[in-house]
Amino acid sequence: MRVFRPDHGLPPFSSVLGLPLIATVGKVVVSWNGTEVALRRQSTRSVSSRVVKLTVLGGCGAWPAADQACSGYLVEQEGFSVLIDPGYATMPRLLALARAEEIDAVLVSHGHPDHCADLNPLLRARALGEARPPALPVYAPPGALDAVLRLDERMLADSFVLHDLAPSRELEIGPFRLNTWALPHHVPNAGLRLSGAGKTMAYTGDTGPAGTLVDLARDADLLLAEATYPEEVPEEDAPYLSTALQAGRTAAAAGVARLLLTHLWPGTPPEPALAAAAQSYSGDLAVASRGVTVRL
Repeated sequence: MRVFRPDHGLPPFSSVLGLPLIATVGKVVVSWNGTEVALRRQSTRSVSSRVVKLTVLGGCGAWPAADQACSGYLVEQEGFSVLIDPGYATMPRLLALARAEEIDAVLVSHGHPDHCADLNPLLRARALGEARPPALPVYAPPGALDAVLRLDERMLADSFVLHDLAPSRELEIGPFRLNTWALPHHVPNAGLRLSGAGKTMAYTGDTGPAGTLVDLARDADLLLAEATYPEEVPEEDAPYLSTALQAGRTAAAAGVARLLLTHLWPGTPPEPALAAAAQSYSGDLAVASRGVTVRL
């Protein structure tokens, strides 16, 4: 099993300053004679125009853990920032990396709150903050965001523009091309394939087994795959959720360069998921956790 070690995007402060590094996400915190000193990272919007960068805000399934937000992923290229699935507790993680007004578009795979609840505080920050940016383009399956958008409905009405993600649709979003697949879940779920700068990442959202997963992931540089359970889904959920074992098989069949497992059930250690995926997939493999950054 080859476990890839995604870049956390950290400058080498520990080697330059000779100081112990004690925290790493959004800012670097070092200790100087027992006093913590925060060194703010450069704006994420300085990403090279030839690089597609994915930063994990959280990868916990169902509800957030003490040290892990639910699904949330920031994808950047050419100074354009796309937020995918702003689930529970992702907003504070996002704000450690970018200001609310710096987000250029939001993609939501489906309407379960562990994938979209923090759209509300994101819209609040944009509507009530001093910057007052233009209305935020938000893309989601029809009806998926009805519940979350009813929160503060009048106050936030002008803060976003909602676009339906229909199956088999192709869209241009900033420098990215987006293609969508309808995938089986308890509610309508859109698999997302995002391409830019000659690189492609595919994201399953939450899904049960489907032959079209291989098409979604075909030759992708990165497959971000739901893997709620390591090897077996409880019978009642088997048509609607996936395992790391299944994700590994999909990645191998699709010929993806790297596989990033996400949406593990709260409290699940990464090792069983990695081992299950590695039964079929021999490529680079990791589990999505807070602050993990992948450059494509």
